[in-house]
Amino acid sequence: MADHKVYDGVLELFALYLQAPQVLAHRLLANDGSVVMTDVGLEFTLPALYDFVVAQLAKSDDHSPPTALANSLQNYASFRGCLYGQQTQVKLRLWGGEVVIATNYQQVDQTIYRLQAFNEGN
Repeated sequence: MADHKVYDGVLELFALYLQAPQVLAHRLLANDGSVVMTDVGLEFTLPALYDFVVAQLAKSDDHSPPTALANSLQNYASFRGCLYGQQTQVKLRLWGGEVVIATNYQQVDQTIYRLQAFNEGN
């Protein structure tokens, strides 16, 4: 089975928000509310974003046992490293958006981030 990259799933999620927010809104209905669409953007903490994408990957990979899926997933530390180490903001700007800090709690895993389109709140 191919290695599931959570970071790649996050990029797909971000692209979906910027290109078809109504489709993402439907997916978020089944979410526990930790990743939310507001009037100004898509808001999340990094752990909540990771968990949401992992859950989406699990839904899309019905053929593998849960243990096999868990063993093939990118771990949280690696995901976070990719998020900060890759050119995430550069890609998002090309797509018409950016991630900003919505509420800073001085802890990277508690801070609330917002993905926003340039024409929404910018």
